[in-house]
Amino acid sequence: MKLPKFIGKCILAAIPAIALIAFTLLCPLCYMDEEYPAWRHAKMTAAGKLYDGTDFDTVILGDSGAMSSIKPELVGDGCINLALGGATSIEMYYLLSDYLKHHDSPDTVVIMFAPFHYWHIDNYEKRTVYFRAIAAGDLLGLYDNAKAVGASSVSYDGFETSEISARLGLPNKYLPAIEAARFIGRYGDNVRSFEDITNTRGYGSFGHESEWYDPSYETSYEDMVIDGDAKLVAMYLQKLLRLCEENGIHVRLIQPAVNTQTFEGLNEHYYGAYRNFIKQAASVCSDIEYEDSLRVYDGQFFADPSHLNGKGAEKFTKEVFGP
Repeated sequence: MKLPKFIGKCILAAIPAIALIAFTLLCPLCYMDEEYPAWRHAKMTAAGKLYDGTDFDTVILGDSGAMSSIKPELVGDGCINLALGGATSIEMYYLLSDYLKHHDSPDTVVIMFAPFHYWHIDNYEKRTVYFRAIAAGDLLGLYDNAKAVGASSVSYDGFETSEISARLGLPNKYLPAIEAARFIGRYGDNVRSFEDITNTRGYGSFGHESEWYDPSYETSYEDMVIDGDAKLVAMYLQKLLRLCEENGIHVRLIQPAVNTQTFEGLNEHYYGAYRNFIKQAASVCSDIEYEDSLRVYDGQFFADPSHLNGKGAEKFTKEVFGP
């Protein structure tokens, strides 16, 4: 009789932890930070769970620069923006792969990243892992690739524990955010943000200034650092382009706008290496239009050092897609 009582006590003791894990997995809008609604929107759209599963003609992929530069409403009803803040070709490859499982192939995929996101991974653990953005079934292949090229921002010390904690919704991963939100404190803001980004079909702004003239961090780089992270990003850019090729998708590899001070402050060697990288990357895809030069806008079109304001996004969208 003692053993059943002991087991019963263990079950009772585990109930709070089980309830917390269930809350973590089922109610992420209640406690996640302000970046989460955009990632949720992109993932649900790719899975055909938004917009009644609409098949879009034009899909935008990229990082926060693409997300804040292209307004689908100015392109037409057939455009969706799936770019995400902090994303690289890694996340975009898996996102498009999932999109193609649930939709007909789009006519065009537009790809745009800030120069440094072609060689630098800065948000994998704190966004991709934390938001559980890549399907569990794809992780083994990703981590094998990361280990093969020595991508330390993906295959880092303790990445297995971090990934498992995220997948299982364990308190060691999410309890600080839950406590900061007092469980449901972020729900209202996240729901409104999710509704806003759904209404704009993926467009989202970054920065709060009406204009910005100072240079961005791109001016601090002297060269593209070709380490393991850069090799992994290049690998997944090629995989992304080949995925488009295999599915008969026309690719437009476009470049972001920078303000005048940023452009004038770019290291000549860095900018040259970046342009050469773009040319080489484009060679793996036959049906591709590509640009290798950054657009230069006046600071009146920027909301912070790296992102266009609303006026800048309208200018950029019309330039890329026509009036």
